[in-house]
Amino acid sequence: MTSSFNPYYGEPKIQALQKARDKQVAELVDLPGAVVHARTFSSDDPVALGWDYLRQIMSDEGMVTLRGADAATIETAKKELSSFDPKLHVWDLFMSDAQTVRDVCGKVVNAPLTEDLTRVHDEELTPQKAREIQTFLADQGVSPFSTDALLGKLFPSRLIALQNGDEKIVAAGFAAMTHNRHSPFNSSAWVGLIAVDPALRGLGLGKYIDALCNLVAVDELGATSTMEFVAQDNAPSRAMLEGCGLKQVGERSVVMFSTSVDRITK
Repeated sequence: MTSSFNPYYGEPKIQALQKARDKQVAELVDLPGAVVHARTFSSDDPVALGWDYLRQIMSDEGMVTLRGADAATIETAKKELSSFDPKLHVWDLFMSDAQTVRDVCGKVVNAPLTEDLTRVHDEELTPQKAREIQTFLADQGVSPFSTDALLGKLFPSRLIALQNGDEKIVAAGFAAMTHNRHSPFNSSAWVGLIAVDPALRGLGLGKYIDALCNLVAVDELGATSTMEFVAQDNAPSRAMLEGCGLKQVGERSVVMFSTSVDRITK
């Protein structure tokens, strides 16, 4: 990557979050309770991390996310972060074990793609191509990560994209190992940033790209399970995840505590 290439993309607030997380990777990769994320600061064990740490992040950035939190943890967080009068944005947690991913997602990706669509090969994933994918994601309402994060330069991850005959990006997704050795999810891969060109929706491309990301997570990243997050009112995405073999994890949620009523991504 040339020094003149800016790996960050989006509104200034989003770029600031991307930059902050990228700079923190070396710290978060072995910090109990921290998640190596590429946008909002996330914790999968706020007690181990410390509420003072999370309050500082809230003060600096106005948002923190708790992954895999149970009801008791969420109630405690409401009290610990009450001085910020946070708004809660909630997603349900879906997971699948590696064998189910191979059995279910393997069948999904074996279905033929539309004739003029092809997967972007790894050697084609340059910073410039990653920029195209950042732009595509943002256009679909999905807040992207930096190109360094997307290209696996910061932590183990895989960027997946489909393009048409004109080499235009039409679908994308991402898989990454974001939980460190202290985490109960340390061998799980997070799958997300799933997006499809509106003109091609209804053709099963979302399910295809999601299945491909889950397969890459277990076969290339070595995950023993995968996880995804979905809003409670997003019926199409919930059906897509279930079609890829993932099931909702009862009593566990992903909750963003934010000083804003606006979500930064779908």
